Amino acid sequence: MTAPILLTGFAPFGTLPDGGPDRMPDHPWAGDPTALLMDRLAGEPGVVAATLPPLYDACGDAFAELLERHRPKAALAFGYLESSDSIQVERLAWNRDESPLPDAAGTVRDAADIVPGGPAAHGGTLPVPRVMRELAMAGLPVTFGDFSGGYLGNHLFYRARHHIESAGLDVPFGFFHMPPLPERAQSLRKRGGLALERQELAVRTLVRMLQNALDGIA
Repeated sequence: MTAPILLTGFAPFGTLPDGGPDRMPDHPWAGDPTALLMDRLAGEPGVVAATLPPLYDACGDAFAELLERHRPKAALAFGYLESSDSIQVERLAWNRDESPLPDAAGTVRDAADIVPGGPAAHGGTLPVPRVMRELAMAGLPVTFGDFSGGYLGNHLFYRARHHIESAGLDVPFGFFHMPPLPERAQSLRKRGGLALERQELAVRTLVRMLQNALDGIA
């Protein structure tokens, strides 16, 4: 059986891990579209699509468990960037939680190493120029960044790459920040957002690119 490509987004901010209601409905991540994207990709041949808890530590633990269970040939993780209209290819994750925003359990980490003693940063392992070219050729707005923020997206990116490196896994990995949906962007009076169908096209474009590049690798 051919190894799949692992895709992850974050579970909706509207519920806590125990199923209880989120006490922060106005949290900036309430508009995160990545769970909707995972729903759309679920069940696709050659793909495992999963959502991670929007919690420090737990998101990285869940990602490591998915790597162990599915042994993917590549992994793509998606987070949310409310301040952009473009898909942002993140090149670096920094070993620092430094955000005033709470996670879904109310935890704030405004000055803490993600992995004490770990490298200052980990980089993604996809060819960024090719990734950007493929997305642009699909008619999608795309940019790149060298600072993934100090919140859950950066935390996951760092933990995922640190686990892959520490375990000696041959798993190409990329992290992408997705923009808000148009209705969310309009409610915030910010820019225009990017429709879910176009965000889905971005994910499918990336999956197709990886499948073509890694064809025949178990």
